[in-house]
Amino acid sequence: MSDRPAAPPIRIGEAEWIVMREVPDRPAGLVKYFAPSGAPAYFRCVTWAPRSEDRRLIGRFATLAEAERAVPGGRRSAAPATPSSADAWEHGQVPWDAAPRRSDRYA
Repeated sequence: MSDRPAAPPIRIGEAEWIVMREVPDRPAGLVKYFAPSGAPAYFRCVTWAPRSEDRRLIGRFATLAEAERAVPGGRRSAAPATPSSADAWEHGQVPWDAAPRRSDRYA
């Protein structure tokens, strides 16, 4: 095992990330952001499987960093456990300010 920390979650969609662990060509987890109307927003984390029906729920979390840390297996990213972390992927790249806008994509 390497002494280097794992990479932060990798954005694959407007509100979706994969979490890598020890196997470099296979995700360990999938995280998706949900903001339901009238309910608190959350990050849903599941184990990775090619087919959606084979994935298993890990949990729902308030932050992307919490969801990433919950993914089992191997190395975790170097993100601190405190919510005061200044990591860009945890605090600055939320779906509504970092993802391309649909209007821009189809203009």
